[in-house]
Amino acid sequence: METSNNRGMKDWIVFIRVVEFRSLSRAAKDLNISVAAVSKSLSRLENFVKASLILRDAQNFELTSAGQIAYKQAKDIAQAFRSLLTSLQNPERNIEGRVRLCAPALICELLANHWTLDYVKQNNLSRVLLYSREGGEFSHNSPEFDDLVLKSGFMESEDLIHRKLAPVNLLLCASPGYLDKHNVITHPEDLKSHFLLGINHHWLEKQMILTNGNEEFLLTINNHSKVISNNYLALLGLILNGHGIMILPSWVASEYLVKRLLVSVLPQWKLPAMPVYLVWRHRKFYSPMFRHFAKFIESKWNALPHL
Repeated sequence: METSNNRGMKDWIVFIRVVEFRSLSRAAKDLNISVAAVSKSLSRLENFVKASLILRDAQNFELTSAGQIAYKQAKDIAQAFRSLLTSLQNPERNIEGRVRLCAPALICELLANHWTLDYVKQNNLSRVLLYSREGGEFSHNSPEFDDLVLKSGFMESEDLIHRKLAPVNLLLCASPGYLDKHNVITHPEDLKSHFLLGINHHWLEKQMILTNGNEEFLLTINNHSKVISNNYLALLGLILNGHGIMILPSWVASEYLVKRLLVSVLPQWKLPAMPVYLVWRHRKFYSPMFRHFAKFIESKWNALPHL
C-alpha cells in the first residue's frame, strides 16, 4: 500500500463524518478541523482509491456507487480499528475515552449537565460531549446515533437500537394568576377557549386521548395553541407569568406545583404517558466506557422522582 498517498484511518474517518453530516462544514465542526482540511482529506482519499466517492456542489450532495460501497465497509473497518486500539491501549478495560450524549435542551439544562459532571468526576479518564438537539430534528441517519441519544416519543426507525426507559407523565399546567382571571375549566372541551401554548414535538402534535375513569376525550392541543415552540423553557417562562396553559413533563412541573407557582389543570383527567428511549446505532464493537455510560444514564433517568 502506498502510504505516501494515504493518511491511514484519518482520511476514512473524515469521509465517514462527511457522509453522515452530508456537509463538509458540519463534519469539520464535529472533527474540530477546518473545512479546507476536510476538503483536502477527501481529495487525498479519492486520489488514493482512484475513484470519485462524493458528488458535491453548493446545492447537492450525493454518494457515488463507489462512495456507497466505501462508506459501508469503511464504517465497519473504523469501528474495528477503534476496538483494536481499545484492546491494545486499554487491556484492563478501564472506563476511559470519549462518548457523546445528545438530549433535548430541557434535559440538557436541568438534568444531563449534572449527570455528565457526576460521571466524569467518578471516572476521571472519561470525557463526555453533551449536545442539545430536539428530537424532531433527527432522522435515522443522524450522526448523533453513533453515540447515545436520549429521545422521547415515537421510534421512527427499527434500524436503531433502543432501550426503553421509564415513561414521562404529562400534566396540563397554568399559574394561579391565569386561572383566577379566566373562565373555570371543568372539562377538556373548555381548553379550546383558553390561551394554549404548544410544544413542537411529534408526540404532542398527535391527537391524544384524555381519560377520566370510563370517559374519554380526544384533543390535539397544538391545533388550538396560540404560540408553538420547540423550547420548553421559553414557554415555561410564559405560563409562570400568567400567560396561558401548557403541557409539562411531571418531573419539571413537580417543583412548581409544590411551590404553588403552577396549578395542575383538570387533574382528574389523565394524559397518555410519553415513551422515553436511550437510542444508538448498532455496531460490532462497543468500548467499555460506552456500555458503562449507557447504564449510568439509564439508571439516572429511571431514578428520577415524579416521572
